[in-house]
Amino acid sequence: MRLLSTLFALLLFCGTATGQFKVPEAAKAGFGKKYPEAESPKWKSAKDGVYFVDFKADGEGVRAGFDEAGKWVNAEVKIDKESLPAAVQKVLERDYANFEVDWVKKLSSPAVPVAYRVALDQEGYTVRVNFSPEGKVLEKEEERD
Repeated sequence: MRLLSTLFALLLFCGTATGQFKVPEAAKAGFGKKYPEAESPKWKSAKDGVYFVDFKADGEGVRAGFDEAGKWVNAEVKIDKESLPAAVQKVLERDYANFEVDWVKKLSSPAVPVAYRVALDQEGYTVRVNFSPEGKVLEKEEERD
């Protein structure tokens, strides 16, 4: 009986927890307007008033963020290292030759139309760098394990 009560409480909690994530209609409308050809959209999470949706566009996996009013906030697409602009590749070869590239993303937002985020690892040390297409460092985060 106690097991049954515990299972019922767990199911009730799960239903409540998943029911708390509701995407505003304006965010959905903004998404539809920005990405009319999007395939298989799945709203994944919300953080600080931004709602994130994963979908396919032109065969690529995209994650985009929209605020409660439906305004596009940002987007990111995972890409191969080889797809980076030559200027960014040169900086990586020069300044991060002893690092292993973990992943690369192409970023966009209303403020920065195109940027590239590269995660680099080196024995207990991780660096994430945002580059302009011209190879300029826009932002850098460092983390020690």
